[in-house]
Amino acid sequence: MNLKHITVAALTLLSGAVFAQNYAPVRADVRQMHIYQPNTWAVRQGAKISNQLNSYEVILAMTKPMNNKPTQMWIRIWAGDFGFCPLTRSFKLDVNGIGMEKLNVKTSDVQPWKEGKNAGIKIALNYDGCKFDVIFYMRPDSPVLWGMIRPSANTLEDIKTAVMTFTCIPSTLARNAKKVPIWGGPEYGREIVTNARTYPASARVYPLAKDDVSFIFRDTKFDGSAKDKSKGVGPVWLQIDQTSVVNGKIRSTNEWTNWIQLNLNPAMKEFKFGMWQQQMPISNADFDKKLKAEKAAFTR
Repeated sequence: MNLKHITVAALTLLSGAVFAQNYAPVRADVRQMHIYQPNTWAVRQGAKISNQLNSYEVILAMTKPMNNKPTQMWIRIWAGDFGFCPLTRSFKLDVNGIGMEKLNVKTSDVQPWKEGKNAGIKIALNYDGCKFDVIFYMRPDSPVLWGMIRPSANTLEDIKTAVMTFTCIPSTLARNAKKVPIWGGPEYGREIVTNARTYPASARVYPLAKDDVSFIFRDTKFDGSAKDKSKGVGPVWLQIDQTSVVNGKIRSTNEWTNWIQLNLNPAMKEFKFGMWQQQMPISNADFDKKLKAEKAAFTR
């Protein structure tokens, strides 16, 4: 290798190192968040977690009891109009037979979280004494919303069952000529593509394979290829660590939502996951390329 080649190689390595160090810090300011009809909510505490690559809103929300209806609680995730969004329960953790929607929460259950350059929020959940910390965060170098579910250090009850469900609206919600939503039918071309196989739309529920860890929820008809969103906004992505997963189910169907449900090990110390989507449309093909080209950013 001559001097010229050595110089070029050195400059390339140096520029790569400088670029890697120049990512802006992650921002995650905990505050009361805006939700439609704010007067109907008893709790709406969360944060916009963002870096220079992407941003997500994560909100611990609980309705006020109204018209003899009990409160309803959920963790709302927003990074676009569809995908993982408030139109559905994107994130649902049920423990010991208690649905997450039945929990009573308070504003102080949401706290800032930081570890090195990673920043986000920590949400405390209490299932009749069986307590969990749910952490959502971003890294400076990744567009992914990373997460962890951990039994709290001060938990009082053992985990007997823990069921985690991720639900999304792939690409878009179709509408008829009168602009009425279509909840299911041939208008859709849903499928879930993993690192190992493709789950086409089906009436059956698929068992989760042990080698499935990366999931692309997408639609072949609403493939995200039009900038005006007439083809939807494109795919969303989920990554899971199966270390703490006993078994699971995959629902890939030509309906408005698709989901993955996981039975977690009662002896688990931590369950890790990652969620990705963006506000601007991206085609199925372009996301496939992005996932390969930015492998490090999509790897925990």
